[in-house]
Amino acid sequence: MSLSKKINKRNGVVIFGAGVVGEVIFEACKMKHISVVAFTDNNINKCSQKIKGVPVIYPPEILKFYPSVNVIISVSDIQDVVKQLEGMGIVDWLAGVEEIRNFDFYQYEYSKPIEFVEYAINTAILCQDNFLTPDKIFLRSVDVVNTERCSLQCRDCSNLMRYYKNPKDINLNEIIKDIDSLCKLVDEINEFRVIGGEPFMNAEAHILIKRLADEPKVKKVVIYTNGTILPRPEQIEIMRNKKILFFITDYGYLSRSLVALEKVLKENKIAFYIQKTHDWTDCSVINKHNRTITENDSLFIKCCSKNTYTLLKGKLYRCPFSANADNLRAVPNFVGDYVDIRSRGVTVKKMKKIMRHFLLDLPFLSACDYCNGRSFDDPEIIPAVQQFDTRDYVEYFEKEKI
Repeated sequence: MSLSKKINKRNGVVIFGAGVVGEVIFEACKMKHISVVAFTDNNINKCSQKIKGVPVIYPPEILKFYPSVNVIISVSDIQDVVKQLEGMGIVDWLAGVEEIRNFDFYQYEYSKPIEFVEYAINTAILCQDNFLTPDKIFLRSVDVVNTERCSLQCRDCSNLMRYYKNPKDINLNEIIKDIDSLCKLVDEINEFRVIGGEPFMNAEAHILIKRLADEPKVKKVVIYTNGTILPRPEQIEIMRNKKILFFITDYGYLSRSLVALEKVLKENKIAFYIQKTHDWTDCSVINKHNRTITENDSLFIKCCSKNTYTLLKGKLYRCPFSANADNLRAVPNFVGDYVDIRSRGVTVKKMKKIMRHFLLDLPFLSACDYCNGRSFDDPEIIPAVQQFDTRDYVEYFEKEKI
């Protein structure tokens, strides 16, 4: 059923998610003469701004200003927003995909390039559809780490790269076996994100990318690169695939190959999106906080990365901090913080049960107590400050199981 048949037009609409999908929903509502009174977003830095001439408010202000409003969810992580809204006493919400699925969005202008808008819409539709049919095991996004090495030395790297004293490439054969094992456990994956470090520090990155693109359960392969390394011609040839998207972070003068990379991708008709580095927060420190259960639960609820699943050395983690902190032995062996994809003697049925619990039922991670947190409303810091010495941490040699 379309939004126009469900919405009380007299009360207007608040769109949850001040991103490009929200902009598309705005245009769809406008076409049907549905009034959008506000956007709302958990990123407080977006609040007090206007999108399409409409104010962006903080979620706790929804009922204060619009007590009878209709809320339409535009974000891909819809499950988190639903819990948030229900906690606020808002139980009547609508999934935005019901309107944008067949909406001709190409005729309007947005804050991002149309190629990125298309990518964002397809992601939102797939994620929200799978939320509305919860019998499937669906992963929105999985980071595949193919190297611990990076071509930059960012002091505040949220993936903890500055803690690696002897960074190494991850064995390609092992990665591919892990991908095979993971795909046996899930029904669908929206995207695999190839990351590092810098993924092209690994000379075999293109082989991994091809394996991911060939996987029928995967809709998209996104390569996260910092624009410092220009892939070789034979690598570019393999990556000429409609499933592949380059997500290039522009670090200014540090991204020394960005112009050449953009030129090559255009020539080979490989999809890409360039974004200036931004929204960095102080989340790169490994330090035990000794928080209470309630405090860690609150930290986890607010975390913007808790669904950034990471595949690293045979384990699937909920976030990059947990993955790299464990890989560095910077935290004890918190066995509940990951799913061991290489488990032997465990049936697929049992592994799927473990996976469902891991994806849906964790109140927080034990590793959360070692993290500063990554909330949408955390203060921003200067991005990409270069530091050429590695950071120190306490290493757990025994790796006791907890």
